[in-house]
Amino acid sequence: MQSVPFEQAAGAFVAYCRSRGLAQRTIELYTNTLGSLAAFLGGEEASLPSCQDLRAFAVHLFDRGNAPTTVSMRLRAIRTFFSFLVRDGLLDANPMVNVPLPKVPRQFPRVLTQEQVSALIRACDRSTWAGIRNRAMVLVFVDCGLRLSELIGLDVVDVDLIGHRIHVRHAKGGKERAVYFGSVAGRAIRRWVQARGYVPDTAPFFPARGGARLDRRNVQRILERLAKRAKLDGVKVSPHRLRHTAATLFVANGGPLPSLQTLLGHSTLRSTEVYLHMAGSLREIHAAASPADRLMGS
Repeated sequence: MQSVPFEQAAGAFVAYCRSRGLAQRTIELYTNTLGSLAAFLGGEEASLPSCQDLRAFAVHLFDRGNAPTTVSMRLRAIRTFFSFLVRDGLLDANPMVNVPLPKVPRQFPRVLTQEQVSALIRACDRSTWAGIRNRAMVLVFVDCGLRLSELIGLDVVDVDLIGHRIHVRHAKGGKERAVYFGSVAGRAIRRWVQARGYVPDTAPFFPARGGARLDRRNVQRILERLAKRAKLDGVKVSPHRLRHTAATLFVANGGPLPSLQTLLGHSTLRSTEVYLHMAGSLREIHAAASPADRLMGS
C-alpha cells in the first residue's frame, strides 16, 4: 500500500480526471481535497494514508468547523481517488471502505415560484439587443434545465430552431445529450437569432456584446440585475436555482421522472427523484394520476 508516494498518486489521478474531460470545478474539488489531505498527512513527503488516517482526517475537518455536507463531499472525493488507484493497480484495497460518511440531513433544493419566474422573464427589455438575448437565455434555463456551463458552452450549430432541439455537447462528465424547448422559448430564441444577425456556426450562441463567449460571472450578473428589476428582493436568482425550478415545474406539470432524468443529464434516477417530492406529496400526485380513477371515471 505504501509503495506509491501520495504526491505521485494524486498527480496520476488528476491527469486521469483531465483526460476524461471532467468539469474544471470538479477537478478543483479533487485537487483541493487531496492537497488538504496531503498537508494533514505531513506535506510533500506524505505516504498513502491508512483507514485510521482517513478517519482522523474526517475528525480534523469537523474540528475546523466544516458542515457535514462539506465533510461528506470531501470524503467522497477521496473515495473516488482511491477507487481509481485500485482500478489502475496502484493499490490493493480501498482504505475508504471502512470510513463511514457523515450523516447529512436531506435538503431539498430551493426553487423560484411560478410568479417569480414570470416576473424575471418580464424584466427582460425586449426592445434592446441584450434584453432579447437575456429573455431567450432565461427561457432556455427554465424550459430546458441546462447547467450554466452547458448554456455558455452552446454554439450556434447546437441549436435547431426547426426541431426545437438543443444539442448539449459540454455536459457534465463529458457526456452529450439532446434537450427540447417549447413554443414560448422557441419564439424567444427566434427573436434572439434575428436580433443577433448572422454569425458562424462555431460562434457562441449567447455571446457578450463584443461577440466573445459569456463566462459564469457574466451570466450571474445578468440574473442579479434582472432579479433587481423584477423586484425579487431577498430572492437569490442563480443558474442552478433556475435549473432546480425547471425540474420542479416539469414534474408538477405532469412530466415523468425518466424523461426529466434525460432532460437534466442525470446518470441515475435517484438524483432526479428529489423533484417528485418537491412538486407535491405522493398522495397529491397519485390523486391526480390515479390509474383506477382515470379508468372508472370516479
